Amino acid sequence: MSSSVLLLVTALLAADATAPQTEEESAGSAASEDPKSGAGVAPVDLIPRLELRQAFVQSHSGASAHVTTAEIDIRFLNRVLLRYQGPLRVVSTPTGQISGFGDATIEALGLLASSPRFVAVAIAGAVLDTASQPELGAGKQQLLLGGAAGVKPFPWWLPYLIVQEQVSVAGDDTRPDVNQLLVRAGNIIFGRGFSWYKLDFDTAVDFQGNAGRLFGTLEVGSLLIGRIGLFMRTGTQLLGTRQVDYSLDVGVRYLFRLEKGK
Repeated sequence: MSSSVLLLVTALLAADATAPQTEEESAGSAASEDPKSGAGVAPVDLIPRLELRQAFVQSHSGASAHVTTAEIDIRFLNRVLLRYQGPLRVVSTPTGQISGFGDATIEALGLLASSPRFVAVAIAGAVLDTASQPELGAGKQQLLLGGAAGVKPFPWWLPYLIVQEQVSVAGDDTRPDVNQLLVRAGNIIFGRGFSWYKLDFDTAVDFQGNAGRLFGTLEVGSLLIGRIGLFMRTGTQLLGTRQVDYSLDVGVRYLFRLEKGK
């Protein structure tokens, strides 16, 4: 996906169909499923959110990058979630170090259909050419279009699929155009103590470069104090021309509670 990768989008909207309106109703709902587990309420609380995360990426070429990303979600008109992400990058190469702001991402996620066990959303957004130095961004204005769907066969398990097209529409003519299809197949398992475990497989088909790659990512997280959660995730490239050796992210989230749409 983009740098945002739409973490737990389907979890949010799947739970929104049955989200409680009050704290008392929420407590009753959790108790009816598992009073010591996040299966009943964690999907609602995980997003929208405020998030700050630090990522380290080791590329196969020997370069590495530290990326600090601030993210904010805003619920809009009950059925739309707006998301903004702004990264600060520090890239180390054999020739030296480059630091500054990267390309910002703005996305809108609209609810198309939902039931207690199914959800479908539409995704639209843009990657803005806001990098403070050319090496820290793509040098292109890009559009994001796609959709996502998730199903909850059990309260503690949410498999989902996200499909997204990312294409450049303007920018520096000397930089490579962007035209890639991004597909994520993921699973979220909600454990005891309001914890979650997320396994994603991301396929990127680069039409411009005539190449395909497969990445795997595992995330573990938990609510610790109220609506504040900590998480860690690690990933690597599984197939395709080698670009990434491994990545490691750690972060903190403040989780908002949604009210049931009227």
